[in-house]
Amino acid sequence: LNEQLTQLLSIADRNLKRLTLLINDLLDLSKLEAGKMVISPGKVSVEKIITEAVAALKTWAETRNISLSADIGPALPEVNADHDRVIQVLNNLIGNAIKFTPPGGSITVRASAAVGSSSVEVGVKDTGIGMTKENCAKIFDKFYQTGDKGANDVSGTGIGLSIAKEIVELHGGKIWVESEKGKGTEFIFTLPENPPAR
Repeated sequence: LNEQLTQLLSIADRNLKRLTLLINDLLDLSKLEAGKMVISPGKVSVEKIITEAVAALKTWAETRNISLSADIGPALPEVNADHDRVIQVLNNLIGNAIKFTPPGGSITVRASAAVGSSSVEVGVKDTGIGMTKENCAKIFDKFYQTGDKGANDVSGTGIGLSIAKEIVELHGGKIWVESEKGKGTEFIFTLPENPPAR
């Protein structure tokens, strides 16, 4: 294949993967509303999960001229979590960051041991367009969209963040956002070493 065909196939492949993620999000939303989403926890390395998520989305970020990197703190404890569901949370957060970060910007996925607890804190920080306090208060609501156009003018469904919130809370963790209009956004969530019994 020549370079142009290779590039077109790569774009088609990425779009198919994104469509698959969208369909899975819709299915997960119906499970959540029916109270039927379950997690299958096991001992996992947060560092490995972040490395996997960053590697999967790095090419998409690079096509938008956005730097995507990981910043992993020392001595992270393993957590008892559902590997695939945590990947899903990161895919949603990193994907949103790519959509709302202009070319030349950067995204950093960080992890550190949470101060004063046995949890791990994970953050996805971008240099994107940021949000108002009003939007921050509503951003995890189902189907809520800020109304701001992403840097790449890619619209979403408004369900990814609400699903991420539900998944984090099923693990016994918390998720929140810190942002300022025009100064970027950071989504932060915690994963305790052991999720609550269900």
